[in-house]
Amino acid sequence: MAIELSPEERDTLMGGPLAAAMAVMAVDMGIFSSAQEALALGRTLAGAAERYSANPLISGLFDPEALKRGLHPQKLEITPQELRDGKLMDRALEVVDGAVALARSKADDAGVQQYCQLIVEGCEAVAAAAGSGLFGSGEKVSDAEKAALSRLRQHLGVEAAPV
Repeated sequence: MAIELSPEERDTLMGGPLAAAMAVMAVDMGIFSSAQEALALGRTLAGAAERYSANPLISGLFDPEALKRGLHPQKLEITPQELRDGKLMDRALEVVDGAVALARSKADDAGVQQYCQLIVEGCEAVAAAAGSGLFGSGEKVSDAEKAALSRLRQHLGVEAAPV
């Protein structure tokens, strides 16, 4: 059974994966790769309800009827200087922390851990979506993206997936 979420709670919970993915995208940004990365994130999030169908928190987050009303996640506020200084991940983790705190108030530990795993999965999909070469070719996950993913996994307490 899905957990009932208000529109504001849904926006907060959706803001976690989106902010984290934005931070990973910004690590190795390109015109063509950004589009591929956004599509990869969309596919990952679109399949979350099915992959985590036994998780009431994620089922509530991706409730089809609620999603028809739209989402309005908090925008990640960052200045150009902070972006140049590499502070985007710091800001993203603040949003993620707020989302995880809300998740903890709504779900059991296993449900929260799966929510954290979903955030990481979205970021992994973003990182693997396009390479750093022309039109997204080349090595798919750059060293900078690997570092960002490692920081996110450590912050959320999510183990790296076996290769």
